[in-house]
Amino acid sequence: AYFKDEFLSALEILHRGDIRPDRLKGSWAGAFGATQFMPTAFKRSAVDFDGDGRRDIVDTVPDVLASTSNKFKKDGWRKGETWGYEVEVPRGFNYGLAQRSKAMTVAQWERMGIRRAGGRGFPRSSDSAFLLTPGGADGPGFLMLHNFRVIMRYNPAEAYALAIGHFADRLRGGAPLVQAWPRGERVLTRAERFEMQQLLAQRGFYRGEADGNFGSGTREALRSFQASIGSPADGFASSGALERLRGR
Repeated sequence: AYFKDEFLSALEILHRGDIRPDRLKGSWAGAFGATQFMPTAFKRSAVDFDGDGRRDIVDTVPDVLASTSNKFKKDGWRKGETWGYEVEVPRGFNYGLAQRSKAMTVAQWERMGIRRAGGRGFPRSSDSAFLLTPGGADGPGFLMLHNFRVIMRYNPAEAYALAIGHFADRLRGGAPLVQAWPRGERVLTRAERFEMQQLLAQRGFYRGEADGNFGSGTREALRSFQASIGSPADGFASSGALERLRGR
């Protein structure tokens, strides 16, 4: 049903003449154009900003920028606010709170010892935010605001949304991240992720299906295992955690 709607919307785009047939080339899922709109997203948000009668997000830069901005606006972007802040997470922190479902005000996070990286303060202590620690206890933390969730409506991957937010800051002259990233840590292969889930299940920590996809259930199981061996319970699927599960 999902791709039927996308296919019919693509035919409408061609019928209106917005994009020429030879220029309508998409990714494996069907997204097309400079900022990768699905056809239904194009129908909702595309804008003819240069006034030539065509909404061209493939070859017309004004249409690309206006259409992308319009999509963010329709998805709830709050003008004048940022996407989030790089923060320092104190040692011994309860990483079970680092979940999208556990949003609190910035003031509440500060009372738990969270500080903005670089010694700067937060503009608004009443903002609601959730804590993201994509590199585990050895990497930087981020307090993510409402606009971060808007970026994720464009693409639901946290790594994608973080890259977009930080890149936008850098384009405006912003500084690099203050804290070091754990670049020595490699990404686990799919086979290794599958093995990690199986080992967690064997030890009684994981009760879901071993499928190689790490959701909240796998991260919670990994945090429980890490706590049981006295490691920072950050839920970060590192090669070191896998080795400990293997008993090495």
